[in-house]
Amino acid sequence: MDWHLTAGTSTVLAASDGTASIYLSSGGGYIGAGQKSKTVHQFAVECVQIARSLAPLCNPTDTIDLPPPGQVFFYLRSGTTIRLGIAAESALNAGTDPLFALGVSMQKIVSAYRVISAQQSAPKPPSA
Repeated sequence: MDWHLTAGTSTVLAASDGTASIYLSSGGGYIGAGQKSKTVHQFAVECVQIARSLAPLCNPTDTIDLPPPGQVFFYLRSGTTIRLGIAAESALNAGTDPLFALGVSMQKIVSAYRVISAQQSAPKPPSA
């Protein structure tokens, strides 16, 4: 899933093996939680299952581009085939786009990474 943030673009990746990553155009990102966190792993697998069910709504494509502001792109890859689903961000937010379930599922990965990041940056209590 590719979508615009206030400053740049974010790419969220989910793979059938439970891999889940977030890449930011600013150069930052998050990787590896799909192997360390059962929650992130399950969310990634869920995303792939939803994507498979929605594949008929996505068109084959030979290019991978970033979405313009206001749109969210979903790239579904299977073998050498790439399909593209395009959703209006406003329709996703309203829950009216056919790709809504996939967007929600991808956002679960983002939320899980936020929780992990907050836990890692929280001050550690002094040892007794």
